Amino acid sequence: MKIRILFVMILGCVFLGAGSAQDIQEKRPINLNGIWQMCFYCSPSPDMPGELRAGRSLKILSDNGRFCNLVMTPAGAVIIGCGTFRLVSSSFYTETVEENVHLPQLKGKENKLYFEMEDGGKLMKVKYFVETDAEGNKIDAWYHEVWKRVEEASSYPGDMLR
Repeated sequence: MKIRILFVMILGCVFLGAGSAQDIQEKRPINLNGIWQMCFYCSPSPDMPGELRAGRSLKILSDNGRFCNLVMTPAGAVIIGCGTFRLVSSSFYTETVEENVHLPQLKGKENKLYFEMEDGGKLMKVKYFVETDAEGNKIDAWYHEVWKRVEEASSYPGDMLR
């Protein structure tokens, strides 16, 4: 009987220890800083999202609280927006937009972006609300974006174009 009680106590300690380790991992601070590449899902079926593919847009979230959005074109990179950003909570951050050629109606405004981190912080799903278009017409639209963190290569990719 005493062996059973001892066995149950040991199992309890193991499970409690695993639970507290999981709690510590979930309380890891959120780090948005880095270079993010916009992605999109491509699927042959309307019923499933399909494969995540890289797009030509980059978002740079700097350590100093600045952001810059770029688009790669055949002629080279073009900055389409910039400003400052601030992490407000574990589910949203704000961008104070100084310039934006894609959504000029956001210039001079604070844009609230809701986000969810996935894949260990490598993927960020973002949504934000835009009330009007560039001409001031009411559109009341939610934009949904998927951004993948750009990681440093461990070695030089031989097939890269420079």
